[in-house]
Amino acid sequence: EAETAERGPEGRSSLFKRAVQATLFTVRAASDGVSSARKVPLKRRIQTFWLLTWLVGLFLLPLLVLPLCAFLIFATPLSPLVIGYITWLGFIDKSARTGTRKRVLSGAFIWNHIRDYFPMALVKTADIEPNRSYVFGYHPHGVISMGALINFATFATGFDKLFRGINVHVLTLAGNFRVPFQREWILGMGLCDASRETCHNILSKGGGESILLAVGGAEESLDAFPGKYRLTLKNRKGFVRVALKAGASLVPVMSFGENELWQAIPNPVGSKLRTFQEGMKKVLKFTFPVIHGRGIFNYDFGLMPYRRPIHTVVGEPILIDAAFDIGTDEGRKKVDEVHALYIERLCEIFDKYKAEYAPGLELEIK
Repeated sequence: EAETAERGPEGRSSLFKRAVQATLFTVRAASDGVSSARKVPLKRRIQTFWLLTWLVGLFLLPLLVLPLCAFLIFATPLSPLVIGYITWLGFIDKSARTGTRKRVLSGAFIWNHIRDYFPMALVKTADIEPNRSYVFGYHPHGVISMGALINFATFATGFDKLFRGINVHVLTLAGNFRVPFQREWILGMGLCDASRETCHNILSKGGGESILLAVGGAEESLDAFPGKYRLTLKNRKGFVRVALKAGASLVPVMSFGENELWQAIPNPVGSKLRTFQEGMKKVLKFTFPVIHGRGIFNYDFGLMPYRRPIHTVVGEPILIDAAFDIGTDEGRKKVDEVHALYIERLCEIFDKYKAEYAPGLELEIK
């Protein structure tokens, strides 16, 4: 991305030309009855349809649901039901923090089509005993942690069969659970909010109840460039503290291909774009890279992710046999010790599988 950034206006001009070419292709394809798309196998069209439906719902539903609720309250006789529902989700239902909602949507058929779009696979390297709780650390974050959602929040790649007895909850921003209707969707996939209270509530249950965190968070998403594995991890120890405080074991997860799904606009440190993104993160607690991918009817420009394989390797657990008081000198020393071991294990996973899944690439931890 540094090379592209150095080109300056030339790089932006190239991107603009690609966008224009893709737009002209799309218009021409539509005017010709989308004749070029007729050569695409039906199963690939179905995969694209379900992925597009999911992504549109994921990003547009929050924008549409509030006006919809307002309409139902003020213009229809359904207002008592809607008001009651909003009151229930805001003040009564605590399932986003307790992980008690049944995962009725994790086995839905659409996830199989989305899995095959890329395609995506889960790689098991060791058994994970169901008599413990675990903190899974997911790397890299990528743009939206696609591999984390499909591999761990659904059963499409066989997590429920590969790791029987392990019920892992993917943790995400608490704001996602304040959006009516959308929250029911993600709760039905086992997602919960990424608060300390949630971590404690789930891990204290034991017996296979576990959580997954994309450790690098929004900051790492700004480094989600194809051909790069740049992890924000060196000073990220909160997930280790959570595990030690609960006596939960740690599982490193390396997802090869996560950063290949979109092309991001270069944002070197100190650039105006990077400064804006980091400022947004401070104010709103989240940020995102400026991305482009492929289109629906073309392969050059659009917002759909590219069809790039994702291989998510689940490492051997780092076993923690007892809870630690992380506020003591001994506890802080243990945090540093386990954090160093975690990084070592993660690097071992990368080195072992990079020849197969990321040839010629290196892992950078910052």
